[in-house]
Amino acid sequence: MQRIKLFQDYNKDRYQLQADLLSDQLNYTKKNIPFYHSLNEAQSLKAVCDFPIISKETINSSPERFLNSRFLGQAIKSNTGGSSGAPFGFYIDKGISRPKEAAHFDWYWGKYGFNPGDKVLMIRGKPLRKNADYEYYAIGNKLVVSCYNLNQNSISKIYKQVHKFKPKFIHAYPSSLLSFTKELQLYLKSTKADFNVQAIFLGSEYLFEDDEKYFKNFYQSRIVTWYGHSECLIHGARCELSGDYHFYPFYGFVELVDENDQRIKEPGIEGRIIATGFDNKVMPLIRYDTGDIGVLSPRKECSCGFKGVSLSKIIGRGKDYIVLKDNTSVSLTALIFGQHHEEFGMIKEMQIIQNEPGGIYLNIVPLKGISKDDIESLKNRLINSVKTNSLVVQIQVVERIEKTIRGKHKLLIQNIEK
Repeated sequence: MQRIKLFQDYNKDRYQLQADLLSDQLNYTKKNIPFYHSLNEAQSLKAVCDFPIISKETINSSPERFLNSRFLGQAIKSNTGGSSGAPFGFYIDKGISRPKEAAHFDWYWGKYGFNPGDKVLMIRGKPLRKNADYEYYAIGNKLVVSCYNLNQNSISKIYKQVHKFKPKFIHAYPSSLLSFTKELQLYLKSTKADFNVQAIFLGSEYLFEDDEKYFKNFYQSRIVTWYGHSECLIHGARCELSGDYHFYPFYGFVELVDENDQRIKEPGIEGRIIATGFDNKVMPLIRYDTGDIGVLSPRKECSCGFKGVSLSKIIGRGKDYIVLKDNTSVSLTALIFGQHHEEFGMIKEMQIIQNEPGGIYLNIVPLKGISKDDIESLKNRLINSVKTNSLVVQIQVVERIEKTIRGKHKLLIQNIEK
C-alpha cells in the first residue's frame, strides 16, 4: 500500500519509479537465479529486452534453474492451468505475494466504494466443505455460494440466504455468476434482481460482452473487471470511460510482442502479453509469456487521466479457436458469442471439446424447458454459421461440467495443436 501511495504522490516521473523497481528485480534475478547467470547487469528499462521470453514450458523443463534455493523455506507452491489446460507449478513468496495482492485489491476495489469488511456475495466454481450449497466466512464477511449444486432445487434456500445477508458487493468468476443468475432469474420469474448491490467484481476469466450486458440489466449495477493471473506479475484494470485495460506501473511491467518477439509500439496490432513482476524473490519470472493476446491502445492519455501502457482489447488465449475441416481457424467469439442464438438463453453452462479438425463436441447443462427440438436447432445454427460441410457438431446434455482445480470453468478444451 505504501508503494501505491508513493506512485500517486510522486508528481514528476512515476515511470522512473517503475524503472527502478524493474532494474532492481532484473539485477536480483541475474545474480540469484541460475537460468540468468550469464546475463549482464541491467541498467535501464531497455535492459529487460536482454532477457529471453520464457513460457510455462521453459520453466517446466528445468524448474530448479528458476529457483533461488536460499529462499525455499519461505516459498509457497502454487499451480495454474489457465485456458490452455497445461498444468504449471510455480512458487510465490510467503508473506509477500499474497499480502501484496490483498493490499492492491483493497485499494482497487476501494475506487468503487469497497471497504474491508463490507458484505460480499462470492460466487465461485470451487466446491465448499461437505459439498455445501453455501457457507458464511466471518473473515472477510463473505457469503460464498458454490455453483456445483446450483439448480432449481437449491436456488430457493440460496436466494433466502442472499436476501437475508444483504450483500453490498458481488465477487465472482463470470461463468459462475452466469450460472447463478440464470437459475435466479428462472426462480424469480423476473428480468431484474430484487436486491441491490453497489458493484460486481468479475475477474480470473474472460468476460464476454453479451454476459456483461445481461449482468448490468439484471442487477442494475456497475460491472468492474480486470486482467490478472495467479502468477501475480501484472494487473490491468478496465476503464469504465474508455474500455481500455490500464496496467498499473507499481504492480508489474507489461510488454506486447509480435510473433518474432519484437516489442509492438504501434496501436491496433495484436500481440502476446509478456509480464515481469517486481516482488517474487523465490521464483522471479522475467518476461513471462502469459499465453494471452492483447491489442495496444491508440490513447496516450485516457480521459480518466491514466498515462501508461493500455490495451484496447484482451482477446484471450491463443487456443480460443475452433479448427474447421480445411484447417481454417474460427474464434469462439465468432462461432458462439457473436451469433446471439436464442437457445443460449436455455443453457446454464456449456463446454466445447475438439479432438480433430472439422468436429466438435458440445456438452451443455440445460435450464428447465429446453427441448430436443431446441438442441437440434442449436446444432444446425452452429453448423450453418461456418462454411458448408466444414463442421460437424455433436451435442450432449450433461448434469455438470467439471471445473479446473481452482474452480474455473473451461469453455474450450482444444486438443489440436496449430
